[in-house]
Amino acid sequence: MPIAFITGATGFLGRHICDVLNEQGWEIHALVRDERKAGKLLGDKIHFIKGDLTLASSYRELLPTTIDCIFHIAADTSTWKKEAARQEKINVEGTAALLQLCQDVKAKRFIHVSSISVFGIHKELVREQTTKLGKDSWVSYVRTKTVAERKVAEAAARGTDAVIVNPTHIVGRYDDHNWSRMIQMMHQGTLPGVPPGAGNFANGRAVAEAIVAAYEKGRKGESYILGGPYASMRDFLVIAAKELGLPEPKKPSPAFLLVAFSRLLSALSFFTGKRPMLTPEEAYFACETVDASSEKAIKELGFQEVPLEQSVKESIAYLKEQKLI
Repeated sequence: MPIAFITGATGFLGRHICDVLNEQGWEIHALVRDERKAGKLLGDKIHFIKGDLTLASSYRELLPTTIDCIFHIAADTSTWKKEAARQEKINVEGTAALLQLCQDVKAKRFIHVSSISVFGIHKELVREQTTKLGKDSWVSYVRTKTVAERKVAEAAARGTDAVIVNPTHIVGRYDDHNWSRMIQMMHQGTLPGVPPGAGNFANGRAVAEAIVAAYEKGRKGESYILGGPYASMRDFLVIAAKELGLPEPKKPSPAFLLVAFSRLLSALSFFTGKRPMLTPEEAYFACETVDASSEKAIKELGFQEVPLEQSVKESIAYLKEQKLI
């Protein structure tokens, strides 16, 4: 029975990965902050380890003596500049700590979940060899994920058996605060406007299957884009509206208006101290248009792109189960 150590197990993608690992007979050890909460979400088939991601010494003695793979899923996905320091600590220092842990405990393989955002904005189709512009981004999430990925690539060059995956927008079951937020707001009639951006929408379960497959099939030091159908934000909402029996959403809001509105709200938050309803970082993600290829992952990892309609249906079914819509 292979042994996995996973971070971010209670998150949207982490829950899918735990499902896949359980189904394949892995012994799972998960780093968590709240063991009781984790147990409610993930059940009793997982060994929970309470500790600080950035301080491996806080939990190292609780790890099994042999680890076949470290799956590093955890990340701070904040889109508010006031939380940038915390984001730097978790995304960059946390990854560095895990890479050192991987070396110390002699884990056989390290799978790092990065993001498509590290590539930045490109007009041409994004592939694994496309230049990564994220290191110079003003958006903390983009910059810190880029720096973290670079640390993994550097560790691989020094001998660590590491593989990197770059998921695009992920949709599906277990999502209650990412893309499903737009679905919930549309259902409640509180969606302020349709974002003008577009990108690739990947299925959560399919991404998880590819990440686990990377343990056996991924090539050391290589990265793999895990995407899906290319669609606009409006396309996404049209599918959701149809599934919910709601009127088709209006045309997208102009990007410049969305950006200006976010800056105004950000300026007001300086005086209130409260998080704005729409941050400039969120406006950036809502307006970006990036198309990426999953060809390499399909060929080498057996990754499967899932129709967006299916992913949206899975997301809505979960929201209904949780009584969120």
